[in-house]
Amino acid sequence: MMIALMVTAMIVFTLYRFVSAHLATINTTMEIGEERDALNTVIKLVQTQLDTLPVLENGALTGKASKFHGFSNDELTWVCSAGAGLLTTAAPGQFQVTLTVQPVSEASAETELGLRRQPTPDNKAVIELQRGGAAGRYDWLPLIRPMAALEIRYFDEQAQSWSDQWTDPGRRPALVRLRLQKRADDAPLEAVIGIPSAQIVR
Repeated sequence: MMIALMVTAMIVFTLYRFVSAHLATINTTMEIGEERDALNTVIKLVQTQLDTLPVLENGALTGKASKFHGFSNDELTWVCSAGAGLLTTAAPGQFQVTLTVQPVSEASAETELGLRRQPTPDNKAVIELQRGGAAGRYDWLPLIRPMAALEIRYFDEQAQSWSDQWTDPGRRPALVRLRLQKRADDAPLEAVIGIPSAQIVR
C-alpha cells in the first residue's frame, strides 16, 4: 500500500510539474503575441496617417532623431484634424501629433510610447494641456508601456539614401522605416511604409 501511494504521489507530482511548465509556456506565448499585436497596431496607425497626408500642405510631416539612455527615441510628427491621426473625434482645429518615446513621468526612468498632441500655432481653441513647460505644453496619450526604443528613418529619393530626420517642409520622404523595441533585450519589430503623396509633384 505504501509503495503504491509513493508511486501515485510521484506520478501526480510529475504531472503537476509538466502541466505547470506547459501553462507557463502558453502564458508566455500569449503575452508575446499580445505585445506583437500592440506594436503592429501602432504601425497600422502610422501607415493610415501617412496614406492620408494632404497633398498640397507644406510641413504636414517632419521628423527628428533623439536618444534617451542610449536608445533611439526618435520623433515623427504629422499635422491633422480630429480623426484617426489624432485618435479623437472631439478636438477643434488642427493639431501637431508626434509619435515618440518618453519617460512615464519626470522622475521616472521607465519609458513609454505615445502621442504628443498640441494645437498648431494658428489653432486658437482653448484646450487643457497637461504636460510640457517653457518649450510648449501638450497632451500626452500613452500607447505602449514599457517601450525601450523607437527608431525612424526616412528615404530621400533625390539623395537615394536614408536619413534620421526629415526637415524639408515642401517634400515627403518616399519611405518611412520604423523599428520598435519594447524591451532592451527584445528583437525590434521593423516595418517600411510608403507615402503615396511623395510621388505627386506639387
